[in-house]
Amino acid sequence: MAAQAMIKILQSADLVVWGDRIELEERSVLNDIVGAFHRFAATMEGDAALGALVRKLLIQRSYADVSAGGGKLHKGLHKGLHKGLHKGLHKGLHKGLFQGSPIEAAGTGFLWPEIEIPWKEIGLLCGFMERFGWHEDYLEPPPPVEDRMGEIADLHNKEADLKGAGEATRRQDILVEAGNDITAYMQPLGVSVAAQASATAAMFQTLILLGGFIGLHYKARFDAPRPSELDPNLRPFLPVPAHSSYPSNHALQSFLIAELFARTVPEHPGLPALYRAAWQVAENREWAGLHIRSDTNAGRALARRCMPVIERVMEDQMALVRAEWY
Repeated sequence: MAAQAMIKILQSADLVVWGDRIELEERSVLNDIVGAFHRFAATMEGDAALGALVRKLLIQRSYADVSAGGGKLHKGLHKGLHKGLHKGLHKGLHKGLFQGSPIEAAGTGFLWPEIEIPWKEIGLLCGFMERFGWHEDYLEPPPPVEDRMGEIADLHNKEADLKGAGEATRRQDILVEAGNDITAYMQPLGVSVAAQASATAAMFQTLILLGGFIGLHYKARFDAPRPSELDPNLRPFLPVPAHSSYPSNHALQSFLIAELFARTVPEHPGLPALYRAAWQVAENREWAGLHIRSDTNAGRALARRCMPVIERVMEDQMALVRAEWY
C-alpha cells in the first residue's frame, strides 16, 4: 500500500528542477506526500522503503544525474520538502549518495546542514598525491600480530564494563558516532541549534569524507585483521565493518577535524574540549570492540601527518570558517 500511494502521489505532480532547487508544481501534492509518510512510515523499515522509492521516482522525474550531481538533488529536497518527510527521505537519499555506515545512528536533536559530495576537494587530494606523497609513507605498518593480540585484553575489559548501567551514555554515543554524526565535534565549540555554524559543519563533514578516502587506502594496503578476527571470543557492540582494522578511520577523521580547526581558528576557547571529544570518539571504537589502541594511535598519527596536504586541499573552506567565527 505504501508503494502504491507514493507512486500515485508523485506521478500526479510535476517536479521542476531549477539549478540546485526542486519545486513541486502543485502545492497540494506536498501535503499528500507528508500525509502518506505519516501513515506508512511509522517504522525504520518503512522509512528506508519510502526513501528508496521516492529517490527512484525523483531521479526519473527530474532527469538528475545523481552519480555526478546528487548533492544538488539532496539540497533541493532539504529546502522544498516538509520537515516531517525529511527524515525518511534523508535516510534513503543520503545513504544512496554517500554510501554511509549501515548503522542507523540514534538521534542527537541536531540537524546539521548537509553537503554535496566534495568532488573538488577529492580531486585536489588526488592531484597532490605525488607532490605530498600522502599515499605512500605517511603511516608505519601495524605492529606484529602477536603484539596486536596482546592489546585485546583491554577490549575484553571494556566489553564487560560497557554492559553496566554507568556506561549508558557511552552506549548511546557509540551508536550516534557510528554514522559519522558531527555533534560530538560541534558541541565543544558552543554551537547550538540557533547558530548552526554551517561553514564549520560543512568543513567537518568534508574532512570525514576525505579521512575515509585516505584511511581506506591504508586499510587496503596493510589489511590488518579486526580484533574479533584475532580473538573470536570478543563480542563487538556494533557490526564489524567489512574493511580492515588499521588505521582507525574514526580516529583519523576525528583528529583531522580537531587539527584543522585548530589551524583555522587557533584562538577558539573550545579547542581543548574539541581535542577531548576527538579522542573520545576514537576511543569509543575500542569500547565497541572494533579497534585496538594501536589502530587508534595510527589514525591520530596519520591525521597529523596529513595536515600539510589537507590544509592545501581545504584552503577555501578554511577561509569560510574563519569568516564565520571572526
